[in-house]
Amino acid sequence: MLGGTFDPFHNGHLAAATAAIGCASLDRVIFIPAAQPPHRPPAIASAQQRLDMVRLGTTGDARFAVSEAELKREGPSYTVDTLQEMQRIHPHEEIFVILGWDAARLFSTWHKPDEVRELATIVVVARPRSESPGEEDLEGVGLDKVRTVLCLRATPDISASEIRSAVVGGKPITGKVPPAVERYIASHRLYAG
Repeated sequence: MLGGTFDPFHNGHLAAATAAIGCASLDRVIFIPAAQPPHRPPAIASAQQRLDMVRLGTTGDARFAVSEAELKREGPSYTVDTLQEMQRIHPHEEIFVILGWDAARLFSTWHKPDEVRELATIVVVARPRSESPGEEDLEGVGLDKVRTVLCLRATPDISASEIRSAVVGGKPITGKVPPAVERYIASHRLYAG
């Protein structure tokens, strides 16, 4: 599972998922838009718009699925709750949580990190503009190096905040988001201010 605000969904998310598939030999990645992300400010786009963008951005690739689990649940979108739900839905599958190193650095501050570690293997994907983590870095943020896959494959330097700023400034976002997401942002006048 790869969770996030996805405000908007962009090519960096797809690259992280593809890298994780290669590094951890995953069968598929389930993208899970957060309703109320605990570590981030509220989203600008609505939950439905963010869900639409994730669906549009992943359509046509059989390795990708989308779940509304967190959008249907009340309260903060805690990973531990989503993992428990995914275990009920997929009782015979091994579950992995994909995190960029920027998010993984905050792991020890998460809600019930010990339970998250017990329920899933963590795949940490290196992020542009930040130093690639080593095994000692994983332990320093509360991750178990035995139950963590370190994925140091290059991913594009794209951030949702930069995309939103580009839209506000009337700058192109082509190549930063999937074409269907770019059309959706334009047709719904998202982030235009």
